[in-house]
Amino acid sequence: VTSYLQDIAPDLCDRVELYDKRIPLFDKFNIEEEINNMLSKRVPLPNGGSLVIEQTEALVSIDVNGGHGMFGHGSSKEKAILDVNLAAAKQIARELRLRDIGGIIVVDFIDMADDSNKRLVYEEVKKAVERDRSMVKVSELSRHGLMEITRKRVRPSVTFMISEPCTCCQGTGRVEALETSFSKIEQEISRLLAMMEQKADPENPKSWPRFILRVDHHMCNYLTSGKRTRLAVLSSSLKAWILLKVARGFTRGAFEVIPYTDDKASENQHQVAISLLRSAEARANKSGKKVTLVPIKKLKSGRK
Repeated sequence: VTSYLQDIAPDLCDRVELYDKRIPLFDKFNIEEEINNMLSKRVPLPNGGSLVIEQTEALVSIDVNGGHGMFGHGSSKEKAILDVNLAAAKQIARELRLRDIGGIIVVDFIDMADDSNKRLVYEEVKKAVERDRSMVKVSELSRHGLMEITRKRVRPSVTFMISEPCTCCQGTGRVEALETSFSKIEQEISRLLAMMEQKADPENPKSWPRFILRVDHHMCNYLTSGKRTRLAVLSSSLKAWILLKVARGFTRGAFEVIPYTDDKASENQHQVAISLLRSAEARANKSGKKVTLVPIKKLKSGRK
């Protein structure tokens, strides 16, 4: 390190120290924890509040939330709001440097009634960004408590450099509800049934068409839980046999429906086959007799 600094910044050589303790250097100064915190959208504040940082390609929004110290009335509540906003001002300036956020940053502070308090928050932000090496401009708070900060963009933010979009949510931070995915599966099977030339006899379960449904393990649990499973209800309503398979490489919400053929029986995959009851299920239950399951196909490597 010293040899490297001799070439680019000799005046910094005297700052280099040899760290020889047993605790790893990054653990000693909580570097790993700081890196993990940079990937989090929520940043806690010392007085119980928090920041919620949302980064997009166009701009960055920062929402200031109050914590347990926000209770009170009149001047006491105004003082509590001011304390949270002042703590947020310092933390925002720090997060801009840590995450190397550039471009337009819109901060939504907690609303304050006193204009002098708004001025205090504005001055605190200006003072906090003075340490920043990049050029930062701060606007005063609007009547709705919004502040616009512009910071010179040199490179992509650290968050975008050390992370990549989630394959499940594609960067939205939300995944499709299982009920929504279930409706899409029902629509896809209905579409395939409508395209079939040969129509099945609803009263004859043996004539019902057969499909292989490949889903992720979350959807598999959703379809097979309970006494009367959702897969059984789906099969009975659509008048079709459904062979359920767990696809390990599928992300949540992904599925595939294909017609069942004999050559599929030779596939060596982990699978869960669900056999549904015949149309006489209700009558058999009432009579107390043992209900007979109608198998889809007896597979060599699987179950009925």
